[in-house]
Amino acid sequence: MKNRRQFLQVSAASLLGTPVLFGQDVKPLRERYQIGIQEYTFNRWLKSGKLDHLDYPALAKEKLGITHIEYWNRPFNGKHTDKAYVGELVKRTTGEGMTNVLILVDEKKQLDAVDKADRDQSVDDHKAWVDCAAQLGCSAIRVNCRSGGDREQNLTNMADGLGRLCDHAKGTGVKIVIEPHGGNSQDPAWLLAAMKKLNRPEAGLLPDFNNFGDYDRYDAVKQTLPHAVAVCAKAFEFGDDGNETKTDFFRMLKIVHESGYAGVITVEFEGHDIDPVEGSRQTRDLIWKALEAAEA
Repeated sequence: MKNRRQFLQVSAASLLGTPVLFGQDVKPLRERYQIGIQEYTFNRWLKSGKLDHLDYPALAKEKLGITHIEYWNRPFNGKHTDKAYVGELVKRTTGEGMTNVLILVDEKKQLDAVDKADRDQSVDDHKAWVDCAAQLGCSAIRVNCRSGGDREQNLTNMADGLGRLCDHAKGTGVKIVIEPHGGNSQDPAWLLAAMKKLNRPEAGLLPDFNNFGDYDRYDAVKQTLPHAVAVCAKAFEFGDDGNETKTDFFRMLKIVHESGYAGVITVEFEGHDIDPVEGSRQTRDLIWKALEAAEA
């Protein structure tokens, strides 16, 4: 009974993206973590027409063996409000043994915009993405708060925009997850202050290995992991030793592992000199290798 109770507790926390402290007898690596893929990895193929948005999940499963799918809003081409179109994605994923994780949303208007009219527009624009994510069965949408400016005023504006979006997300199972992506959001201290000011179960963070600007990426990920719904393992290129050249994956994934986080670690490959499938494959394999070293 003890093992089953631990399993249920850990499984529930994993589905919510909640960090869990593990005992020695709980969850081997391949159960504790799931490898995901972010659609932005294939942005050039999507823009050129080499890859169709509806075919992206099948590519991830067939070419990479990855069944945890993250989307990018741009390839929807405005069809995210089309229930039949989104329903087709549902059929091509959940019916094929895949799990839809989140949607990366890059909207023109910012949720922390200085101008209230811009914030209002941003909230309305993002509401449709919450609804789309809910239909897909995603656990989150990944949003930007990069207006910058005075830190305290920026926090107030963020709390207004994200707070209203969190209200819309209540009961949907979809969290609103801030990505470190410009402005004050690259500062882990600001992100933690944002979580404290929001103080809502629908809000979370998306630690990204490479998005913290001039701040120490390892310390930033460590600080933000307690609020992580997913983790973004961004990669660009690999050295002769197989490690990523911008981020020491062995050091970073040791931090992730020791934090007790359980859930999705997402491949986001942005290199230009390697085929995105091959780059994703190398990133995926490096993640597992680094996690195995962290556990050793």
